[in-house]
Amino acid sequence: MNNEITKALEDRGAGIIRFASLEGLPKEQTLGFPNAVLFCMPLSKEYINNTISKGFQLDYKNDEYLAKEAQVEELADWLASYLVQKGYSAHSQSEKSNKKSGYLESGYKNPSLQEGISILPQKTIARIAGLGFIGKNNLLVTESYGCAITMCSVLTNAPVRPGLFAIIDSKCGSCEECVLACPANALLGNEWSMESGRDSIVDVSKCSCPLRCMFSCPHTLEYANS
Repeated sequence: MNNEITKALEDRGAGIIRFASLEGLPKEQTLGFPNAVLFCMPLSKEYINNTISKGFQLDYKNDEYLAKEAQVEELADWLASYLVQKGYSAHSQSEKSNKKSGYLESGYKNPSLQEGISILPQKTIARIAGLGFIGKNNLLVTESYGCAITMCSVLTNAPVRPGLFAIIDSKCGSCEECVLACPANALLGNEWSMESGRDSIVDVSKCSCPLRCMFSCPHTLEYANS
């Protein structure tokens, strides 16, 4: 099943693909599903460098980040439907699917980010899958691409084999490039931990310009300039 899903996702443009166990997470987060399939699409080096050089003046009709966000979400809807057709249960973590099912944090308000936040964030699954660590910018930081990825996931009871991955702790250290780059002062400069969680590193009600903290991260710039 892993090979079948991997080939199907790769044929449709996915890059990194991971199978993760949701064992140990609260049932209200997992909806009772034992596993998740996570997949990513990296942003191009050209897009990162062009966005920085243009002072983050985005062309929303032709923006690569938004286009790839839409692609991975459509891919999640497709994979969930594919697994259901094969006789399994599955839940797409696309914005459309989560809105329809009400699978969103209650009380979340951010006028610039209307989609809300999933009860089980993609980066939580990515961390379990050993893909990276959560940075001071509240984004997943990967070894290969820094923060420059879009990702989505599908929760399922299909007989996939989750990998065994080591959890990667934060490597931000004293770096505060993303904190300094945030014009909304939404980032608090703290390192993420299981105990403190998201609210200790970001005020999500202020977050309105995610690409600045994404592209100021030294790990992203290392990828973009490699």
